[in-house]
Amino acid sequence: MQNSKTANMKLVPYILISCLTLTLAGSCTKDFDSLNTDPTRGASIAPGQQLTAAAYYLSGGRETGYPNLYFFLPRAQYVTGSWGMRSGGKYIRNDFYNERMWELFYGKSLKQLIDMLERSKSDPDLVNYIAAGRILKAYIFSLLTDAYGDVPYSQAGIAYYGKIYTPKYDAQEEIYRDMFKELTAAVSQFDASRQPLLNDIVYNGNVDRWKKLANSLRLRLGMRLSKKDATTAAREVKAAVDAGVMANADDNFRIIHESFGFPDLRGNGLSQAFHEESTFKYTIGTHTFVRYLKKENDPRLSRYFINRDPDGKDITELTNYISVEPGLYWWDNWGDFTAPNGRVIPHANKFCTINLPFTELQASFLHMGYAEVQFLLAEAAARGWAGSNPQQFYHNGIRAAMKQLEMYPGMAAVAPTDVDAFVTAHPLPQPADSIIKHISLQKWVALFPNGYEAFANQRRTGWPEMMDIVDVGNESETGKIPFARLFYPGTEAFTNTANYQEALKRIGGTNDWMVPVWWAKP
Repeated sequence: MQNSKTANMKLVPYILISCLTLTLAGSCTKDFDSLNTDPTRGASIAPGQQLTAAAYYLSGGRETGYPNLYFFLPRAQYVTGSWGMRSGGKYIRNDFYNERMWELFYGKSLKQLIDMLERSKSDPDLVNYIAAGRILKAYIFSLLTDAYGDVPYSQAGIAYYGKIYTPKYDAQEEIYRDMFKELTAAVSQFDASRQPLLNDIVYNGNVDRWKKLANSLRLRLGMRLSKKDATTAAREVKAAVDAGVMANADDNFRIIHESFGFPDLRGNGLSQAFHEESTFKYTIGTHTFVRYLKKENDPRLSRYFINRDPDGKDITELTNYISVEPGLYWWDNWGDFTAPNGRVIPHANKFCTINLPFTELQASFLHMGYAEVQFLLAEAAARGWAGSNPQQFYHNGIRAAMKQLEMYPGMAAVAPTDVDAFVTAHPLPQPADSIIKHISLQKWVALFPNGYEAFANQRRTGWPEMMDIVDVGNESETGKIPFARLFYPGTEAFTNTANYQEALKRIGGTNDWMVPVWWAKP
């Protein structure tokens, strides 16, 4: 039975969310708006409120869900089917979805975060807010640079303080170098004798967990350079591991949400996007994902997908998870399905669609978790950079990935006997290159539905191998070749012209989403 202390700790994030809601939607909203032009007019805003707002804007509200649902998840070949998924699934440009990360992360999260850092830097008592802010800032910039490549970094967000209204685009190599430096410095900066973190929606003021997040993110980013700069990658990976990474699921970097639909920011943004026009009904598992889960006899298949008839009844036993080829809409190749018992299943109901726990508005969003860290440690050990038992880390990752599914409301837990059986049936094979393949594939399974990281990791490792898309209407704008990055927003050509043009020169002179980002280039 849960003790009262544990119960109270679990209530804290919800209290923080309610406080944040008052900040975002109540009388304090005018203070946040005023920061866009003159931060001194919002002098009453506490640093914890700004730290929380910056974190919450990452996954709260429907627009935060668009790039994940319509670009990254189909690009990683998890799902396809709906009209919007043509962007990531058929490689068709959509400027609105493409620009959401840029607009929201720069315009909301980073604006709040950088202002908090600027206004706190002269007060030694706020050093813990500065340290946590630096870590969160590095995380947000890692998402931006991994998606777009060279981006405004060193001069971003300081229009008021630095009078720089058109920030330069820093080279990704330089951004990575500085992110490593920032994460390292932030860990050392925490000071237990100073004011504790209040209104902390990420870790409820637990400094040790913030430190583990910093080191785990350093591990992720270090591994990102494995093919581009193995020397730096090995050094950063080892340093991160030595400093102490996530040790269990309690260290997960997840944002807790509440059951509120659009336009309320308290609801999970991805879930709100799923609910728009009932998109979840047309979010179908791809052959790439479903067939891999079937081949491996993975018990998570029934947690990820389900088949329902027109009345909402589970008919998965009849259809056995019918998936579709990447690139297809749900209505392509129309035809009913006749089950082995002779029952005719209408076309619109024959496919396996995303399981409803993933679409719950109160579902947490996992930005980085213990399972991913274990797979990173497995790869580090396999490469000889840190640790010596890749299979142990690999199996830890599988177990943690199955366990983490329980964070989704109403999700059936994978039985311990099924977990044990799967782990036993999946030792790491030899040789070394095959080890990396299998680690990467299991990490791909574990990352769902975090398309941001799945997209980045697939570009780095090449796993999973992308199936050729099927383009019934010849709509693909890339010749059916997967895109390598997102487009820069078109507004940059008019509002930050000189720096935008300079950035384009580095990728061949045009705003081309087929040019790999720096760390993915041969």
